[in-house]
Amino acid sequence: VPGSGLEKMALANEGAGRAVQLLGDTDFVTVLVVDSEPHEVTPLVPVGPNRAEIEDAVRRQQSMGGGIFVYNGLQAAWEQLQNAPVGQRHVILFSDAADSEQPDAYVNLLAEMAAAKTTVSVIGLGTEQDADADFLKDIAQRGGGRIFFNQDANELPALFAQETVIVAR
Repeated sequence: VPGSGLEKMALANEGAGRAVQLLGDTDFVTVLVVDSEPHEVTPLVPVGPNRAEIEDAVRRQQSMGGGIFVYNGLQAAWEQLQNAPVGQRHVILFSDAADSEQPDAYVNLLAEMAAAKTTVSVIGLGTEQDADADFLKDIAQRGGGRIFFNQDANELPALFAQETVIVAR
């Protein structure tokens, strides 16, 4: 069904799959799906020997419905990344600009991440006028990353790829 939550999730899955394709063999990746709680799709692993399994796993995710508890997702990502054996750490947060809940202590969490040279970019499904757009903009600003808003879910795979290429440089 065009525009349905299922289609949006499938397109986000494809975007995550493309991002994994663009990572180098020595890069590490972790993927989490978040509704009220984070669900680990893949733990932090090197891409090279795990690429096919990671791509398969991210492309099979299904929407659980409900809001997106952003703080829980960011906290889970940080728990995975803070001890990662890599020089650059970056989080791509994909969230609905009209359904991003639970700010909690995100300001403190992002400050901790920034102090450890970890950046956060946001892909917001929707527009800058949506109810949670300012929250998502603030996350990207405090996270030292970029923010993208897009109403067309068909463009999600390209946005994930674009952000991955920018960070990989």
